[in-house]
Amino acid sequence: MTKKPKGPPQGAAPAAPITFATVLAALEQPNGLAASRHRDLRSAVRRVAVLLGNEPAAIALDMRAIGARLAAVNPVAVGLTAKRLANIRSDFLAAAKASGVIPIKVEGKSPLNSAWLDLFERLSGRRAHIGLSRLARYASRQGITPEDMNDDVIRGFITAIREGSLHRDPDALHRQVALIWNEAARNPALGLRHLTVPSLRRPPKRIDWALLPDSFQQDAKNYRSWCSSCDPFAADARRRALAPRTLELRRDEIHTAVSALVESGIDPSAIRSLADLVSPNSVKSILRGRLQSISGEENTFFNHNLGKALVQIAREWVKVDAQVLAELKRLVGKMPAPVQGLTRKNKRFLRQFDDPAVLRRLYSLPERLWAEARRDSKPNFRTLAKAQAALAVAVLCYMPLRLKNLTALAFDTHLFMREGARAISALELPAGEVKNGMEVAFDIPPAVAKVLIEYRDRFAPKVIGHRPTRLFVNVDGTPKTHWAVASLVTTSLKRCAGIMVTPHQFRHLSAKIVLDADHGGFETVKQFLGHKSLKTTVGAYAGIDSRRAARRHHYLVEQALSAEILTHRSKAARVVSRYVGKGKI
Repeated sequence: MTKKPKGPPQGAAPAAPITFATVLAALEQPNGLAASRHRDLRSAVRRVAVLLGNEPAAIALDMRAIGARLAAVNPVAVGLTAKRLANIRSDFLAAAKASGVIPIKVEGKSPLNSAWLDLFERLSGRRAHIGLSRLARYASRQGITPEDMNDDVIRGFITAIREGSLHRDPDALHRQVALIWNEAARNPALGLRHLTVPSLRRPPKRIDWALLPDSFQQDAKNYRSWCSSCDPFAADARRRALAPRTLELRRDEIHTAVSALVESGIDPSAIRSLADLVSPNSVKSILRGRLQSISGEENTFFNHNLGKALVQIAREWVKVDAQVLAELKRLVGKMPAPVQGLTRKNKRFLRQFDDPAVLRRLYSLPERLWAEARRDSKPNFRTLAKAQAALAVAVLCYMPLRLKNLTALAFDTHLFMREGARAISALELPAGEVKNGMEVAFDIPPAVAKVLIEYRDRFAPKVIGHRPTRLFVNVDGTPKTHWAVASLVTTSLKRCAGIMVTPHQFRHLSAKIVLDADHGGFETVKQFLGHKSLKTTVGAYAGIDSRRAARRHHYLVEQALSAEILTHRSKAARVVSRYVGKGKI
């Protein structure tokens, strides 16, 4: 009969959780630290508590959670330099170690044993020495030799990193160390085992397209080809060809739908054509699976569009009868309809600009990036990228284009640059290149025009060897993709200004700026953003305007209260004056 492990005595109070306050209290005890060092460690604990947004007594000393949250802190957004934030992290870890409240399992300066010293002498290159140093020190403390290294050891090493350090990305460290180790293990003279290299890719959410029957793949291909047909006189021509981006979206919708159908229990081999995908039973299974497994505003929009796409395929390609089409429409009608207005994500994005300092950081960034690019005496592809990031942000700040149009901007086609004291440069997009078929035109602000001219005539030729015809090009002169331009914008703003912005969100910010100045300026926003209908503009931004209406109401309440106070004071003054006149005071 095995004995049960002894638990805490009945009635005993549970152990108090270890928090930042516990660390601060432990640091009050004599620990041999110099006064200045003691002050720095306590300051680091308090500063990390501020960065995490809570009181020291309310934050558990969970190194894994703290490391993940600190990794998400952008130093620019909190008024710190990257170096200062790194010092705070380092001092905080030292404070946790000095307090003695938790064991620190990863010591950065532990000596290497003889086996690891011998291996490092035989390894060539700084990459192996630097990349394996931390692992070697951990293994030396554990008495593990290089020949004993295996997947279990490295998993223990990564666990120690998670629990005893503030490493920003232990998963990436695991992959990097395994790759470097395997590079060394290719040398058979070292006698090292290969390690499993973990993948950081998320598991695919959709079925492998190759697993679907050839007949289904061909039918889907034929359908997309028919949708893209440009011959309006063909016998079976579609009334209007789909735009390239819409075709990509339609392929994603079909892929998502067939994946949901397979997840519901249907064998992939049974889905032989699009007709099998849009039968009432299949559509019911697809929509039920999407509704049960995925939530969120963004997915509500996608699910709504997915249902509409399935109905459209059934009507125009499969050509189901009226009764089946009515049933499909009934099923799709049961899905939650997307709420009009901005999503929570976009509302959260706009809230950061309630702080005027954030808006100043945004609008001052292009000038700062351009100045840094110009100072580079030997410009290369990195300098070119920095200059293009400055131009992209500058254009979006004053002319909020859609990403596709921004990426395709070309000199003398869309950008008409004019030099001179009073010359006006212009940005013009023909209706055929705009998503909703509305022509768009802007006067380019003089400061932005000056930079664009310098980029075209003097800066870009130093890197690519000739004047560019397009604004966003690679070093070899080929056009950048819209994904590359989007990455330029988002990465530069996050890293250099501490602001999370996508190119499309500049349109929402522009609407906010206009409506903040003119509470009813929806027509101005409609014209500025190139909307076809005022209903589109009001539907998207009326929710934001309710905040402005509330601010106006607050102002009127304060005015009314102030007037009431003045009225009482005036009455009191008249009473006093009357008594003074009668000599009673």
